[in-house]
Amino acid sequence: MAKGPVPPPTGGKPASEARKAALRADSPFDLWLHKQLHEMYDSIAKEPLPEDLLKLIDKDAGSAPEQSSDDGNSSDGNSSDGKSRKNP
Repeated sequence: MAKGPVPPPTGGKPASEARKAALRADSPFDLWLHKQLHEMYDSIAKEPLPEDLLKLIDKDAGSAPEQSSDDGNSSDGNSSDGKSRKNP
């Protein structure tokens, strides 16, 4: 069966170590499912993206407004959460 969320690490262990420990403790079903999904979809995930999709992504990236990474506000005064911010 599915497990709940991974508990936060204790004793100063980084989160990645706690996640790895949780993965090692997977049930046989979880391991089987993981293996089956990889067998079915790894080859599909490795396929190159169609040229039309790449052009669409490039076009969209070129038309997107620039966003400031330091305060979460974009150049139009809207934050990344969609709320309007007024400068004092």
